[in-house]
Amino acid sequence: MNEPFVRVLGSADWHQTAHNDHSCYTVSDRILIDACPSVVTQLQEAGVDPLDVHLVLVTHMHCDHYMGLAPLMHYWRVCRQTDLSGLTIAGPRETVQDYVDFTLRFVFRDKLDACVTRMPRILPLGEGDTLHHAGYAVHVHEADHAVPARSYRLVHEESGRSVGFTGDTRYQQSLPGFFRDVDLLLHEVSLGAGPVDPVHNAGCRHSSAQEAVRVCRESGARRLLLTHCYEGKRQTALDEARRLLDRSVDWAMPGSVFPF
Repeated sequence: MNEPFVRVLGSADWHQTAHNDHSCYTVSDRILIDACPSVVTQLQEAGVDPLDVHLVLVTHMHCDHYMGLAPLMHYWRVCRQTDLSGLTIAGPRETVQDYVDFTLRFVFRDKLDACVTRMPRILPLGEGDTLHHAGYAVHVHEADHAVPARSYRLVHEESGRSVGFTGDTRYQQSLPGFFRDVDLLLHEVSLGAGPVDPVHNAGCRHSSAQEAVRVCRESGARRLLLTHCYEGKRQTALDEARRLLDRSVDWAMPGSVFPF
């Protein structure tokens, strides 16, 4: 059995730093969760061929989560000589088609028909959808964010082990049930340690470490990884989560690999 794992390519929020790009991960180096701008370089530096990543799951269409689609599709176009049909891009039903179309026009300008003979597959996802890819069952839950957004739970079909990605979302009562007993939970903490100001959060709809701990505790997740946070808030968020939770809590450090 190949042990399932998450590779962290980036864990910053919308403010990149010198050594950390926006949130972006692989699952067993076959499925990409969101696409940071440096995704092609990050994959190559990790020894992963970008052509081996056939499925991209986009949590939502804010630019820090999908900008890397452009260099990824360009790489596929160069290496596959205009054939992008092996690439599937999945995301919120309401927005994924429009944003992929926009990205294709941006990358290939007025030469789209000449540069791409076979288009990537676009897969709109809604609440309760399930798909299967590379030995994983991918389950979909609607996140509560400022734009249409999705959370994902991936189950390794051979071992039964599972990993959850919240994407960007504020706390919902349905999240712990969706992530029930996952072996690894990656939870965004854009708002730092907490507590959350509900008035401020009504517009941006993010979470803090306190919400991440709540979801982890209520779901029974075995391990918590914090991600998607401004560098200046990361340590206090991590300290708060470790203070409140009686199980392993870590930061999703870029370049790290976390078996689950």
